[in-house]
Amino acid sequence: MQKICRKKSKLDYYKSKIKERLKKMKNKSVIFIVLFMIAVSLPSCVTPAEQDRYNTQRGAAIGASIGAITGQAIGRNTEATLLGAGIGTLLGAIIGNAVDQSQQAGVEAARTNKRVVYYDDRGGALEAIPGPANQQTNCRKVTKRVWEKGQLVKETVEEVCEGERYTKEY
Repeated sequence: MQKICRKKSKLDYYKSKIKERLKKMKNKSVIFIVLFMIAVSLPSCVTPAEQDRYNTQRGAAIGASIGAITGQAIGRNTEATLLGAGIGTLLGAIIGNAVDQSQQAGVEAARTNKRVVYYDDRGGALEAIPGPANQQTNCRKVTKRVWEKGQLVKETVEEVCEGERYTKEY
């Protein structure tokens, strides 16, 4: 028996290339749409009073988006995109969690009117010291100090309010 081989025409070649590109574009489009929907829907879950909270989730979503875009730009395939999204999610969640802990220390210090200290396992600490309360605005200034290995690294003063604040005066 004789085998008949058909040589591909240029038209067949270009059709196959177009199909491959469309498939890749479809994968990218699906990933982009999913990430976009996550990024858009997360803020809608939060009421205005809770806007400064949930930084862990917000960080994870932003990290996933940036990681996916970076992974796609570097690897140019789905595996790199998913790997980038995973790494970005993890890093974003870690950073967001640190912000949440800092805010929680300030809120706890203002609410209890006591010094609050959070320690980590590497010899660092976050200290929140409440200041006097303003009865007009129902707000309190809180001094936050970040310590690493016994050395003061950063000191900031924040204003923590119990409810909604309507005036800019203190």
